[in-house]
Amino acid sequence: MKITPTENRGIDEDLFHTLCTLFEDIPIHKTLGMSLTYLGPGVAAMKMNVEPEYTTIKGRLHGGIIASLLDDVMGWSFNTLGRFGNVTVDMNLNFFSPVFQGSEIIAEGTIVHAGRSIAVTEGSLWDNTGKLIAKSRGTFYVTKNADIIGAN
Repeated sequence: MKITPTENRGIDEDLFHTLCTLFEDIPIHKTLGMSLTYLGPGVAAMKMNVEPEYTTIKGRLHGGIIASLLDDVMGWSFNTLGRFGNVTVDMNLNFFSPVFQGSEIIAEGTIVHAGRSIAVTEGSLWDNTGKLIAKSRGTFYVTKNADIIGAN
């Protein structure tokens, strides 16, 4: 996996560094080789390579991996608001095209609504040619309103 620095697209520097550190400490990110691409107010992006161990027949990426990546990136879009502590209560996912072993995939999550106890997000996933692979919409329950250092 090629490591590239995460781009800060307009959130507080302390919050940005805190989120980047938290991201690196989460086991699923290491297991799937996920990396942060950028963070901005209400938006997050991640990428990963489609490795053989994540595929099904004929080298297609397993849909569960796509769901995991989109779920994660949508949750992290909420974290960019400086509030950490959310769990998915509902997620729908539409698959448009297969993606194959050897591809790099890029996911972006954005906030649609962020309330005190419920957040609604959207996620999109593309392959490295820009082809749309899947779209998702998620509802998250805010488990606590603990502010992250550096949030406004």
